[in-house]
Amino acid sequence: MVLGSGLRVHRLNAAVPKQLGTGYKATVTSSAFMKANPLAGFLESVEVRMIRPSRMVLRTDSGAISGLMVSIQDKGLLEPIIVRPADDGFEVVAGMRRYEACKKLGWRRLPAHVVELDDREAFEVSLLENIQRETLNPIEEARAFRNYVEEFGYGGETELARRIGKSQEYVSKRIGLLSLPQRVQDQIMRRRIAPSVAQELTLLNDDEAEDMADKIGAQDLSLREVRRIIRRRQSKDAQELESGFLPNDTESLDRRVRRVSRELNIAVASLGGAVVRLGEVAEGLEDEWLVRESIFVCRDSIREQIDNLTRLKRKVERAQDTNPGRLALIG
Repeated sequence: MVLGSGLRVHRLNAAVPKQLGTGYKATVTSSAFMKANPLAGFLESVEVRMIRPSRMVLRTDSGAISGLMVSIQDKGLLEPIIVRPADDGFEVVAGMRRYEACKKLGWRRLPAHVVELDDREAFEVSLLENIQRETLNPIEEARAFRNYVEEFGYGGETELARRIGKSQEYVSKRIGLLSLPQRVQDQIMRRRIAPSVAQELTLLNDDEAEDMADKIGAQDLSLREVRRIIRRRQSKDAQELESGFLPNDTESLDRRVRRVSRELNIAVASLGGAVVRLGEVAEGLEDEWLVRESIFVCRDSIREQIDNLTRLKRKVERAQDTNPGRLALIG
């Protein structure tokens, strides 16, 4: 079969290639991932040399694939990778480790679900598969969420949450982990600190967060114990503020930046929800094109405000390091 771009692929027929394993056909039709994501496309046998890795890497460490290679040799490839047509070939959307393993095994062809996807759709499919397979650590997940909302501007937290089947609070809290010091993030990535516990550390300044993270690891503190310690510390800080004594100006600056960032995140999430709702309203007014156009104009305006708030949030965070005095403008 020849695609519009001139790419030649071979459609898989009823005869299953021996190297794919006996469970291959059943998996193609019953895969939980495919059921949850009914993608338009077709199943093809694609030459490995025509496939390139994804440009949207979600995992910083894909881990050793030797075990996966042994499994594929023993049982075959039980689920095809997902690819999309790209320049002079195909790009992996989901299944990078399977692709790498089969490539190292010397496979010349791979069963692939070929789907036409734009960058946003490809990112969503890749993210959803990794979430369902639980292959991302909390920080990798947080970075992917932030990229979706801020870097790529695909939509707000509410829209992302709806697309991946999570709550808006879940998405917001994950992104909040990225405000923690890198040393604390590293401990979260190594699973030494649970994300629910780490979330409490976002209320502290960097030095306090690192100190508390060390205590959590050394003393195996529970979420309840961490909350109790933080409440006690915040109560002490509040008493010092009431008495007019502040032990460290930097602490005050850190708290201000965190407070502003949290409020801006809430504002962005709220506007994102409005964008989604306006889209739903427009869909129900297919015959009222004038009203629909007005709704789309409003939606685009809100998206611009989301972009402005996102830029403001980044500006505030940068000002903390480059010019703390500028924070007086938003105090």
